[in-house]
Amino acid sequence: MKIAIIGAGLAGLSCAIELQKYGINPDIYEKNGFIGERHPHVTALLNLMVRPAKDPLDCFKDNFDIELTPLNMLNKVTHISLNRRTEIKGNLGYLFVRGKEKNSMKNEMYSKLKKPKIKLNKFVNYEDLSRKYDYVVIATGNTNFTEELGCSYRLVSTYLRGAIVLGNFDPNELIVWINKDYTKDGYAYLTPFNNKKASLVLIVTDVNDKQVDNYWHRFLITESMNYTIVEEFKLKHSTGYVYPKNVGNIFFAGNAGGGIEPFLGFGQVNSITSGSLLARAIAEGKSYSKLLKKMDKSNKNLYEFRKAFNRAANDDYDKILSFIRTPGIKQMLYGSQVNVIKVGGTIFKYINKRAEKRNTMK
Repeated sequence: MKIAIIGAGLAGLSCAIELQKYGINPDIYEKNGFIGERHPHVTALLNLMVRPAKDPLDCFKDNFDIELTPLNMLNKVTHISLNRRTEIKGNLGYLFVRGKEKNSMKNEMYSKLKKPKIKLNKFVNYEDLSRKYDYVVIATGNTNFTEELGCSYRLVSTYLRGAIVLGNFDPNELIVWINKDYTKDGYAYLTPFNNKKASLVLIVTDVNDKQVDNYWHRFLITESMNYTIVEEFKLKHSTGYVYPKNVGNIFFAGNAGGGIEPFLGFGQVNSITSGSLLARAIAEGKSYSKLLKKMDKSNKNLYEFRKAFNRAANDDYDKILSFIRTPGIKQMLYGSQVNVIKVGGTIFKYINKRAEKRNTMK
């Protein structure tokens, strides 16, 4: 069986790792001249994203036999709104390095391939590959090809502006800011590499290249950021729903398959999951869409979170932070196995429908 994978990201590498278990060694085409991401940063992997399971790393190991080594444990999350500050402590998840470094998430995944057949600096045409291979997996990290094929329905468009900063940090803490004045319907966060270096990122919805710069400067001024900036970067992202999951022998995984969830824009869990499940679907002749039903349902629930978040104002964010720091709510969100995404999605779907109905009656 001949299989081509376009993209050596988390989804593409997960697919290749799983295919090798079936004795299939795919050809991987990567447009960059390296494995990883152009700009270094640190990303968070929260336990609550895999509920009712307890630990995302255990999920990867138990379900896909993929073991990953985090940079640090995540033991503290600090939420900051216009007038509120809430701290949550406990075993909350993990922090991972992203970039070109050997200990980065993608390079660790790449190291698990036994006989990698990867071609770097390769821009390929998926239609040409579809005639040469039995299956083509598009795992490019974006929805460009799926939009071209008419399979992608965009839900959220964002610009990410970030920097590597020097200062004094808690290496086990994630700091999140939510403030309409500089994030619109997005958010900002800080994730440390160590106690002296961190990545500082602002995600703004529905802006262009120049506008995100204005929001970035407003963020730095509003929050009195006095860190030393040593590197800056900017990326454009979009999140959407992809259907169908394949066109002929061309299949979509990761963000190319609608893998980035539409609320906070997390993609690690869905990328590894979709890549691995696609490999099983191909090798075992199963329905890829059926295998992804749980992931798609979770994304739909998170879209209800997104719609509710978009309607909120700064005073609503203050109320939310006051609400989540109450003992019972804090325990449910961060210290239990309650599937917050499923429960919250159901509640927000009802609230969103009522809000939409009121708007149509005005």
